[in-house]
Amino acid sequence: MDKEKIQGINCDVSSCVYNRNSHECVAGRIDVCCTCSEPDCCDETQCKTFKARD
Repeated sequence: MDKEKIQGINCDVSSCVYNRNSHECVAGRIDVCCTCSEPDCCDETQCKTFKARD
């Protein structure tokens, strides 16, 4: 069964197993976190749900 696209979530990381058609996220959910450990410097985020394709 095909997984459903998460509405409103686009992804351009084609190396992720949850990326379908080079722009649709089909993960069951996504987790986003800061790229730094200081609470005041959260200018950049990353997707913790990312899983590389084999």
